[in-house]
Amino acid sequence: MRRTVVFAALAALALALPAAAPTAARAQSAAVNATCGSLYTSSTAVLGTTATVGPASVGYPGMASTEGCQIAFSGDGAVFPGTVQAIAAKLDAMMLGGGWTRDPGADADGSTGTAAGYKKGDQLVAVSVSYDTAAGVCGSDAPDASCHPTPAQKLYTITLGVMAGS
Repeated sequence: MRRTVVFAALAALALALPAAAPTAARAQSAAVNATCGSLYTSSTAVLGTTATVGPASVGYPGMASTEGCQIAFSGDGAVFPGTVQAIAAKLDAMMLGGGWTRDPGADADGSTGTAAGYKKGDQLVAVSVSYDTAAGVCGSDAPDASCHPTPAQKLYTITLGVMAGS
């Protein structure tokens, strides 16, 4: 079933390519879509769950948002056990193992989230792992991280945004 989801997602990406795009832009879009398909397969295996994948406006630190591809995961702490940093470390190992180079200029950290950037050839990937707590769990005057939510109360959003770097 996972292959069906991947193939359907890749077919949707192929349909999203503009028909009248110049050859270089079309080749760049095809390369981004191929990378997105590969990262979908790797990231779902690493995180042990499915994700949505498709064309999206993707941002990268220091650059304007552009059309690319996004892989998005969501679920609570039962789906994504561990800390934000532990989840991000799994994705970091996956990216580095796949030949990507970490871009320290794209790193950002907070109490309920972390982000990293990666480069490979002429492509960039922005990875973000964060959570919010369910409504009513933390008081309005208490930051999420200080109110100690249970895993079931942590609502994770994990994204990998793929874009051409040039």
